[in-house]
Amino acid sequence: MKGTIINKPIVSVITPVYNASKFIPRLLESVASQDLIVYEHILVDDCSQDDSYGLLSEAALKSPYIKVIRLPKNSGPVVARNEAIKHASGKYLAFLDADDYWMPNKLAIQVKFMKENDAALSFSDYRFISEDGKLVSKRISGLNKIGWLLHHMTRYLGCLTIMVNTEKVPDFQFPDITPAYRAEDFMAWSKIIKQTGPALRCPHDLARYAQVANSRSSHGLRAAKSVWQIYRDFENIPLIKAVPYFIVYALFAYFKRSFYRPRFISSVIDGELSKKYLLDGNK
Repeated sequence: MKGTIINKPIVSVITPVYNASKFIPRLLESVASQDLIVYEHILVDDCSQDDSYGLLSEAALKSPYIKVIRLPKNSGPVVARNEAIKHASGKYLAFLDADDYWMPNKLAIQVKFMKENDAALSFSDYRFISEDGKLVSKRISGLNKIGWLLHHMTRYLGCLTIMVNTEKVPDFQFPDITPAYRAEDFMAWSKIIKQTGPALRCPHDLARYAQVANSRSSHGLRAAKSVWQIYRDFENIPLIKAVPYFIVYALFAYFKRSFYRPRFISSVIDGELSKKYLLDGNK
């Protein structure tokens, strides 16, 4: 980030971290590439057992924009994200998991879009990327507006593309539901859409979603089960409506996983950041 340090950031970037040391250099450079915007990057280490916390602490010593918090015990991404949000001071919140990354100037482009459209919640286009960073998918583009019904039937909104306007959504937090539904972001966006209207699409390809083995998002059957539980247990959707919602969701999820699998050389599409941080898939 260039320019004079300003006490009040425009965007607070929220990142939960757990055993992600191999991704941290790419993560930090991805956020550091966000010129033309004043940001803070709040990273919450969830008691990692690798060198994640050490790498983050070292980075924080070198950059006034990085804030590192370590939880006293392993508590999961919901607690980590909410702890970061407690310390956030930006007008806008953006969310980036440790294994994902953004295109340069993602924040500046999306903040401009948010201002021009007076938006409470926005999302952008993105691509899936392989865990080693070598392959990316076709560009995933949604409809220009995602209302409550489309949100439940497509589960399209990707957390790494989301931006929340805290002036329109004060006291924003991810719901911490017991038992865990593994879809706290889905429920958070649903609540905002109910309160403020549809999420708006920022029509730019701005993010890369890593398909990491054994991640929470990599288990299709578990994800499907969590969607059904959300419909019935959390949202209290009547069975007669929940069934068709779930059928459309399942078809959309299958199409997205099949059609948008990573298969193109990422270093050609993504440029220098991808080339620099190609990983050994065996690590």
